[in-house]
Amino acid sequence: MSYSSGEAAEQVVRMTLNGVEVAAKISGKAAERLAVLLYAVLKDQKKTRGKTRLNSMLRSGKELKVFAIGDRDLEKFCREAKKYGILYCVLKDKTANDGHTDVFVRAEDASKINRIFDRFGIATADIGSARTEIVKAKEEQKDADIPVPDRSTTEKDKEEAFLDALLAPAPNKEEAQTQNPTQGPAAKSRPSEPTSNQREKTVRGISDPTERSRPSVRQEMKEIREEQRQRTSSAQKTKDEPNRTSEHRPVPKKKKDKER
Repeated sequence: MSYSSGEAAEQVVRMTLNGVEVAAKISGKAAERLAVLLYAVLKDQKKTRGKTRLNSMLRSGKELKVFAIGDRDLEKFCREAKKYGILYCVLKDKTANDGHTDVFVRAEDASKINRIFDRFGIATADIGSARTEIVKAKEEQKDADIPVPDRSTTEKDKEEAFLDALLAPAPNKEEAQTQNPTQGPAAKSRPSEPTSNQREKTVRGISDPTERSRPSVRQEMKEIREEQRQRTSSAQKTKDEPNRTSEHRPVPKKKKDKER
């Protein structure tokens, strides 16, 4: 932060607020006193509510108005300013004994403030104005040293990767079905058996036990159902045979011999 005293009608205060270098140009009949007051408040290491609000008002870049309000009317002004939604910042000069306090407000709220002054008969004086201008941001200076990657190159690499994945050959379905999911790809071949022996077996017509054809699942289900059907029919036959033998047949009556 630096304070430069120029003409009596205008003072410039340079400060750094949260990494942003700001130049505040203060004009008016009390410009020099206000510049010294701003310099003292912003240089203080204490973090107060008034200092935080003043930082935000200066960083906004909007024009500020400074009014001198009597100490007896200060509380009334603050209460009414809150009702109207006016953003203000009170700066009390401890060395001043004139019974007045400087209040920073936004110039766009000047009409609301004058209405408060007229309504409650608050004695005030417009002693100056402040306009801030952002000189340079530290973050922009750091970003200037970092090289920015070429977006066209990055997009081109993404397009090439997408085309490679799209045109890649699809995996064989038969291999995917026969592969055991609990075993890795290396489980298909037996490392203890040389490749030459496998070729000799294929030539001689000796079939490998691992290569024997297995019946399909549909064929196995068909055979199981056929066996169940046969068992059910045989069980039904054995159940019906005792019933047939136990059938009661009436004994034929013998005819009486008439000659007797």
